[in-house]
Amino acid sequence: MVFGLFKILGYNFSPPFHDLDYQRFWRATMPGVETSTYGMVDDMARNRVNLNKVITHWPDRLKVAGSLVTNQVRAYDLLRMFGRDGRPTPLGAAFAEYGRIAKTEHLLRVVDPVDDTYRRQMNRQLTVQESRHKLARDVCHGKRGTINQAYRDGIEDQLGALGLVLNAIVLWTTRYIDAAVARLRGPRDPGRGHRPALPAQAPPPEPARPLHLHRPGSGGRCLAPAG
Repeated sequence: MVFGLFKILGYNFSPPFHDLDYQRFWRATMPGVETSTYGMVDDMARNRVNLNKVITHWPDRLKVAGSLVTNQVRAYDLLRMFGRDGRPTPLGAAFAEYGRIAKTEHLLRVVDPVDDTYRRQMNRQLTVQESRHKLARDVCHGKRGTINQAYRDGIEDQLGALGLVLNAIVLWTTRYIDAAVARLRGPRDPGRGHRPALPAQAPPPEPARPLHLHRPGSGGRCLAPAG
């Protein structure tokens, strides 16, 4: 379902799979259209997508996409609505069938033996995500970074608070660095001596390094923005 939601919104969902050998490849056959063989991957794509479900619920899925774009509903709530007692609803099944097409495209790019551009992009994305996870572990330092609550609502409240703090840290750091770069690129002050040259285009994002944060027990200090 997640692949289907990303696909209909025009995004690319590219998660890593540690069990590629057990992933299923799917093929789709349009009604009334004869599909030729898939060559070397013909034996891999033995499962077929039920396009009738995709076509039947297409108008409803467009409404769902519009609700997500306009922030009328959260994706988390939609995923809960698409499943009842562990079984997908008809609309949820349509998103799952549609997502199998996107998932197969993703897997084919991952296992491409010639072009590794897609895999390198995934690794770069994972590096940024892992840096955010490391920052979350530094912020949520109590109880060795684990969240233990008796009820799901309590866990959701703690995760929501942690996400709010992380977003605040990322926003503060981004604006602070942006202000520093803008100052370096601004008019030169003769009294401040030599100023290093900066490239016209910013380099790719590096892993998050919140050196301005003081973590308990680290002995560091918190740096406040100038002015």
